[in-house]
Amino acid sequence: MEQQKNPQLRGKPVGVIKAEGRTVIIAASVEAKRRGVKTGTLVWQAKLLCPEIILVPADFDSYDKMTRRFARICQRFSDRVELFSLDEVFLDATETGRLFGGSRKLALHLKKVVREKLGEWMKVSIGIAKNRLLAKLASDMEKPDGLVEISDENQDVYLGKASFDQICGIGRRLEERLKEIGITQLLQIRRMPQGCLAASFGPYWAKELTRMAWGQDGTSVVTGRELPLPKSVSRTYTLRREIWDKEEILAVVRNLVEEAAEKLRRARMAGRQFGLMIRGGGSADHLGVRDVLFITRKCYTNDSFDIFHELKYLYERRQWDSSVRFLGVWIGFLVEERNLGECFLPQVIKRRLILEAQDRINAKFGNYTVFPASLLRTKIIMPEVNGYLGDERIRQRISGFV
Repeated sequence: MEQQKNPQLRGKPVGVIKAEGRTVIIAASVEAKRRGVKTGTLVWQAKLLCPEIILVPADFDSYDKMTRRFARICQRFSDRVELFSLDEVFLDATETGRLFGGSRKLALHLKKVVREKLGEWMKVSIGIAKNRLLAKLASDMEKPDGLVEISDENQDVYLGKASFDQICGIGRRLEERLKEIGITQLLQIRRMPQGCLAASFGPYWAKELTRMAWGQDGTSVVTGRELPLPKSVSRTYTLRREIWDKEEILAVVRNLVEEAAEKLRRARMAGRQFGLMIRGGGSADHLGVRDVLFITRKCYTNDSFDIFHELKYLYERRQWDSSVRFLGVWIGFLVEERNLGECFLPQVIKRRLILEAQDRINAKFGNYTVFPASLLRTKIIMPEVNGYLGDERIRQRISGFV
């Protein structure tokens, strides 16, 4: 995305960081990855691996818009599309593939449309298979612009050369536990008795690991409309330093509430439980004080002003007397706005119109083009990928999948 926006970055190693001064690479270009730089690499390590790496602050506004454009393109090829992450979808072509002359021709056409609509530097890797597990694996095999098809005939070849981090469902901790018992490759699991697997991983994971080893997956593509309603929406933030000042702490809370409430409004939802997470007062060998505060009201809202004042009340009642390094907010007991009664009080209508205008301006000109005056003297915390698209149902609704 950054190379598409700035031609001077094309063909060069690029590392995206959250903001100036942040210490972790959150995305790396193909050129940087070839030098060993990947997501999660510390900046100082990245510079050792690749001294010429160019660090670029993240532009989450652009990524959010690109996600929605990418999603709309995919929906032109099937009515069964699942938004899996910021830049990944599962697309069920069982019924629509024949309209394009088969799955492979559909995939080639999709690649062409992505380049035409999103830009020549926006590559897409596609995996074709009979289920989600194998399709995800196939899409990882030839990045950044691959097209791999896994069939019954070649399935074991791909499963045999796949690393554990390419298998959807096997995380780092599970990989470490597998290696502890001598399993370094997926097909080795087939030869393990169920009793041995169950003794090491429990009955559930014994069956799951065996299923993965045989390339089986009983799950189907889940569209946004089929997902259950989310129970809550949240936003957390770790500060760069410990802060003590009450006004500074509350400004961060207000900032996080603005983002969470706007996300709710874009998803056309509201909630009536409001929570505040605080952590701080720690040292190098001690995690410090932590607390979770919440309050439940009778009335539903997605108005950041109302939600913030509930959280401010919780904070002041708690009488927090330590420094703060981490803050988080959440809004729970969510319902869809269409299921709520309409309020005709003039002050409520006025407030709703103000919020609608604010959201339209921010959608057109970028996040926090318009924001509360209480944030004027603070450095605004901008939305991040996980923060903005982390709640699956909310993500689907915002991106137009519901």
